Amino acid sequence: MENNAKQIELKFSRFFTVNFPKVKNFAQMLLKSESDAEDVAQDVFCKLWMQPELWLDNDKELDNYIFIMTRNIVLNIFKHRQVEQEYQTEIKKTFLYELTEKEEILNSVYYKEMLLIIQLTLEKMPKRRRLIFELSRFRGLSHKEIADKLDVSIRTIEHQVYLALIELKKVFLFFVFFSNIFK
Repeated sequence: MENNAKQIELKFSRFFTVNFPKVKNFAQMLLKSESDAEDVAQDVFCKLWMQPELWLDNDKELDNYIFIMTRNIVLNIFKHRQVEQEYQTEIKKTFLYELTEKEEILNSVYYKEMLLIIQLTLEKMPKRRRLIFELSRFRGLSHKEIADKLDVSIRTIEHQVYLALIELKKVFLFFVFFSNIFK
């Protein structure tokens, strides 16, 4: 029994030595990777080892069978890579979608906070300055139109708009500084 097992191992060893380089080269031609080709060749011969009835009989021609096995394993690798690539693409899409959604929510929150800050800052301004700023920036009136409407000089209008913008800039700098700290 032990002698028979050694004969089988010796026969497989010869079979392996003759055919392994052919299988590996064929797999490498398809995969363009020596390490992957070696893995495929090893898989082929592991499967053959489990089916001694195929290679113990010297009369059988196994070249076609071996190359078909090799081709099928390579095709399975290609299918697996494609599935893996599709999965990675879906993960990236999902991640980007979630990231974009979170950014949109944050931008919406920041926008609402900025509007609230503008409103609060305007409410703290003297009434006349606030009125001049709102007429200039929100209603789109020119400085001359505001001056005529309020019966003041254009220079006064320019100065009040300038002071309002300085107040808003200070508040915005403060807002930007603290919003970046907490991101």
